[in-house]
Parts: sequence; structure tokens; C-alpha cells
Amino acid sequence: MIIWSGWGALTALIAGAALFGSILLDPALARLGVPTPTGVVLVWVAAAVLNWILGTRLNNRPGRELVDPRTGQVVVLRPRHTLFWIPMQYYSVLLLLIGALAVLGSLGGGVSRTRV
Repeated sequence: MIIWSGWGALTALIAGAALFGSILLDPALARLGVPTPTGVVLVWVAAAVLNWILGTRLNNRPGRELVDPRTGQVVVLRPRHTLFWIPMQYYSVLLLLIGALAVLGSLGGGVSRTRV
């Protein structure tokens, strides 16, 4: 079950699009002679940047100021955009880590074991 508030679910969609994009872009760049992890790095960095920009813009919007008539206290109502209670812009670090792990996985894919 995915728990989100506001547009926080957009982070999961961005990560899914990055995964799909890296699956499609990596073989296409390999046919052009570009090294294998380059496409993966580009896609995950772009996803992290997009997620950071959207998250900071959505979570830094000004809120509505309401005044309590009895006490005169000002209350600011601001919508939050979270995924699993974490603001969506902080998932950009996780997207970069996923990209780094994907690169490490693509580099270490050629290891073979020999029996003695």
C-alpha cells in the first residue's frame, strides 16, 4: 500500500518513468557506442533533478493564514506533498542512490565463477 498526501505519489511515477527510461535508453545508447552506464546515469540524475524541483516548488508554496476569532492567533494552513510521510523532494537522494546502484550492477555484471 502506498501512502501519500497531495502530489507525493508523483515521486513514485517519476521513479517508474526513470526505470522504464533507463531500460529503453541504455541499449539504444550502447548501439551508438556510448558506454553502458552513461544512459542509466543520465536518466536517474534527470529524474532526481525533476523530483527535487517539483517537490520544492510544491512544498514551498505560501499557505493560507487564518485568524482564530477568540484568541487572535494566526494559523497557517499549508498543503503537504509527501510519500510515506517524507516530503517528496527528499526522495531525490534515493533516486540518485538507485542510479548509482544500477551503474554498479551494470559494471559488475560480467563477473563469472570458475570451479576448481
